[in-house]
Order: sequence, then C-alpha cells, then structure tokens
Amino acid sequence: MVAAPDPQIARAVSLEVDSQKSPGAADISYLKVRHARAYAGLEECRALRFLILVGCGASTIPPLEPHRSLIQLAVSDSDLRTVGGIEVAQELHTLDLPRNFIEDLSPLLGCPQLQSLDVRGNPLSDETYRDVLPELQRRGVKMVVPTVQERDLMVRMRSISLPYSYYRMEESYRLSRPGLGLTDMPEADHIKIGPDELSRLVAADREALASIFERKDLMPTLRNP
Repeated sequence: MVAAPDPQIARAVSLEVDSQKSPGAADISYLKVRHARAYAGLEECRALRFLILVGCGASTIPPLEPHRSLIQLAVSDSDLRTVGGIEVAQELHTLDLPRNFIEDLSPLLGCPQLQSLDVRGNPLSDETYRDVLPELQRRGVKMVVPTVQERDLMVRMRSISLPYSYYRMEESYRLSRPGLGLTDMPEADHIKIGPDELSRLVAADREALASIFERKDLMPTLRNP
C-alpha cells in the first residue's frame, strides 16, 4: 500500500509545479519543503537536482534511489540523525546539513563528487573529527564544521535531555531547537548566547536553560539564521 503524501510535501510540490509550469511532479528540478514529518510523495519528483528541507521531523535523509541526479541537498534545523544512503546520489556536489543531530559522517566518503559541506550545529563524533573530516579535506571538500567547543556543549546539553543545536553565525553564537519535537518553527527564534554563559547554564541551571527561548531580549533581529 502506497503511503499518502506528507501534506507539506504535497503543498510544496503543487506550488513548484505551478511555478515551473511543469506538467507534473516528475518533471520539477527544484523543491523546497518546510516542516514535513515524513518523505512520502517525494519519490514522485524524479527529476530533482536541488532539494531543500527545512525544519523537518524525519531522522534520516530521504531515500535517494529516485533522485540519483541530485546535485545539491540541504537539510537544516531538522531531526536528522543519520546520512546513511547518501552515496546513492553519485552526482551530489553540495551538501548543507546545518543544525541537526548528526554524529557520523562516514557515508560521505562514498560521494566522489562532493565539493562543499556545511555541518555546523551538529554533535559530530570523535571518529568523524579524527578520520572523516581530514579525509574529506584531503579530497578538497570545502567545509564548515562545528568547533570542538561547540560540539562539546551540544553533547553536554543532550546529556541533560535538552536536544539543542549550537553554532556560530557571523559575529555571534546561536542556540536553536532542531526538529519538530520542541517547536513548530525550528528555523526561527535562535537565541544569542556566548559559550561561557551557555557552559555555566549547562552545568548549574538546567531549568533556566530550558526556558531561555522565552527571553525575547536574546532574540536576534532576524528571526531566521
């Protein structure tokens, strides 16, 4: 039995079909989806070259068998935890995965055309730091990655059941809540907070940290990163 399309994917496909004046989903080359909880319906978009997923609830990347010609994939502010299966997209050259929950990047070693990678705001594992990132750098991949300090803070927050993302943008550090478990708008309202203050709250005041997203004085001028 074929699953019904996720409502957010169905909406995005309909808008893009109209925008591209395409005869149907199978012909669109670009798609941006916000807040999908599953990937049902995406398999119909077989001509995709550019796929952008924002604030989604799935823990894996979409099945890429129908999208072997994909050259750019972006999954941000989502509940993404594994990139297993990504090597199916052999033409992929740009991969943007900021503000998720990814630890292991070893599947990326199976992407021979990869040129650009953004994984800021992910709690990358020691093995990824030690083995995978140096190999990708050796291959000439341009990377934006979390610092050891940022990664350690994310790991510490997860240890007290606060699944937050922490990253630097321009001149400030930001704290966010990826996925759809804690907020309906994970791409919005990212808190400005420095690493020293965040470290103090993680160590001493879990409740204050958990309520920090209620403090409007810490909201950046721009709601979205």
